[in-house]
This record gives sequence, structure tokens and C-alpha cells, in this order.
Amino acid sequence: MEPLLWCVKYRPRSWDDFVGQDRAINQLRGLAASKTLTNMIFYGPVGTGKSAAAEVFARELLGASYDSNYMMLNIRDVWDTPASKAKRSVQDLAKIERGKRSRLDEYMSVIYREAKAARSARGRSGEPTRTQLVQEAIRFFASTATVSDFSVKLLVLDDADALTFSLQQALRRTMEMYSDICRFLLITPSLAGWSPAILSRCNIVRFPGASEDDVSSLVEGIAKRESVKVDEGGIRAIAKESNGDMRKAINLLQVAAAASPVVNEDAVYENSETLLASTVRKIVSSSIAGDYDSARKNLRRLLALEGYSPQEICLEIERDIVKRPLEPRLMEQILDRIAEIDFRMTQGKNAFIHLTALLASIRAMTAS
Repeated sequence: MEPLLWCVKYRPRSWDDFVGQDRAINQLRGLAASKTLTNMIFYGPVGTGKSAAAEVFARELLGASYDSNYMMLNIRDVWDTPASKAKRSVQDLAKIERGKRSRLDEYMSVIYREAKAARSARGRSGEPTRTQLVQEAIRFFASTATVSDFSVKLLVLDDADALTFSLQQALRRTMEMYSDICRFLLITPSLAGWSPAILSRCNIVRFPGASEDDVSSLVEGIAKRESVKVDEGGIRAIAKESNGDMRKAINLLQVAAAASPVVNEDAVYENSETLLASTVRKIVSSSIAGDYDSARKNLRRLLALEGYSPQEICLEIERDIVKRPLEPRLMEQILDRIAEIDFRMTQGKNAFIHLTALLASIRAMTAS
């Protein structure tokens, strides 16, 4: 079946499919052509093609041995796999319909038993912790010998920024121990928080956010292939709203095309606003107007009922503030306060109190 999502249908599958990443792609093409495989870090904003580039690079480099010598693990998916789910045996998984079990489920079943055996060897009982499962998931693939003429495997760790400091130290040891048979490719939005020991062992490749011209070119090409009527205003609106995120741009085009016979500026803006964005706009407006009760009520709804994380809400408040026609000095003060609250939420326990303090600060600064 043809993928229903255009962002999946038009996912880059060759070097020529990438838009706006000429420098990174040329570097990777050269490495693949010369069969040079080093530890690498791909970093840059979401929707810039990092995961797709990792897959194309692996296929070019590994060739016929791709299936046996390549694996991509999403660290957040591994971390979110509870022991109760991972402990299912291969026989238990075989009884589940193929469409209801994933490759990760099967892999974590093996990892659970390896982690359990490692605990027993150290004289420990009980279930493996999440940290131990993540460690073992990385170590197990890296430690197994290759089964093809190509002697080195490639392990891609997507969302690698989810690795804690202790897991980064474990990763460094794993990289050293199995350097003769495995290379690592880490995908992360930024280099902040990374251990210098890991950075020094990796070739770093940057994927910058796409320019509005690149996004416009991509959107125009997809619209032509899908026979979608889109005017210049609609293309500009998609390029502006996507903020360099190619995936978001394609999704905006598809949603607007489904809702309107012609994708124009109004159709894009009407379909691009999420519940989070619209509610945060109401929260900020209520705070500025002094309607603190309404702002708190909407904030509580986002956290408790809709399930948005405090960090998502804080980021959306920042996005809303920069769109408002505030004086430069006032905007500088509010953005500084947002950054302070964002940091404090990583240190404190009650995010709701921190966010309500931010709303009070916005009210005080705008009122003065």
C-alpha cells in the first residue's frame, strides 16, 4: 500500500532527494564512496533529514550486508519499554499478530534476558532497571560479531540526547571495547550536554534548519506531484510556519490540501494552529490582561487533561511571546524570565508553580 502520510511517501531515499543539506550530504557521499566508517554525530533541528541520511548512508556503505550489519535504536523508545513488556518471551510474542508487535518488541525480549543474566552473574536478583535495559540494548548489538564480508557494523542511536550522563559514560566504554567491530552514529538536536569524551571520538556532521526558499521549493514540487492547487501566499505561509522543519512543512501542505480546494494563506493558518498553540495564546493574553484565574485554569487543563509536558508549554509560551508586538526591551525581559523558569523546572519538583510564576511575571512586566 502507498503511504498515506506524504512525509513518509516523500522521505529521502537517495542522496538526490535531500533538500537544503548540500554540505552534509556531500560529506557523507564522500565517506560512503571511500568506505570510510567512523563514529559520527548528526545534529540539527527536527525535520532536517538526519535519520533519513543515516539510513541512506548505511545502505550506500554496507551494501548487501545492510540487513545484518545495521540497526537503528530510538533511545526514548527503549527507555519507555517497561520490564513487564520486555520480559515477554519470543514464544509469547510469536502468538501476537505480526501487525501488533514490532521489531523493537522482539529485540527487547532478548535484551531483557541478557540484562537479567548479567544481574545474576553479579549476584543480584530482581528486575533489570530501565538504565540497565538501555545499556544492554546498546552493548548487545555492538558486541555480536558480523556475519558478512563487511567486518564492521553500524548502530544508529536516534534521540540520543535522551542518554543520561551515566549512560553516556557507559556508551563511551562500549565504543572503546567494540571499536574493532562496531561504529556508532548518534542523532541529536544539539551538542549541548554531551560528554567531551564522546564528542572527541566522533566525526560531527551538522544539519541546519532549511531556509524558506528550500522549504518553498520542496512544497511546490510535492504539490505538483499530488495535483494540489497552491498559490504563492500558501507556499510562503507554509515556509514561515514550518520554521525550517521539512516534515512539518509537508504535513501542513497535506492537511491544508485535505481541508481546502486551494491551499492559500488562510487555509494554511487555519489548519496549522494546534490545541497547544491556541490555548497558550489564550493563557498569555489572559495573563497580560490580568485575568489570572482563566490563565491558571487553561494551564492546568494543558498539564493535567491534555498531557502536555511543562517543557512543551514553556517553549510554546516563548514562541507566542516573540510573535507579539512588544517593545524590544520588554521582550528581552520576558524571554530572559522564560529561560530562567525553563532552567528552574529541571531543578524543581512542581512545574505548575514555576509556570504560574512565569505568568505572574509576564503580567507584572507588561503592566509596568
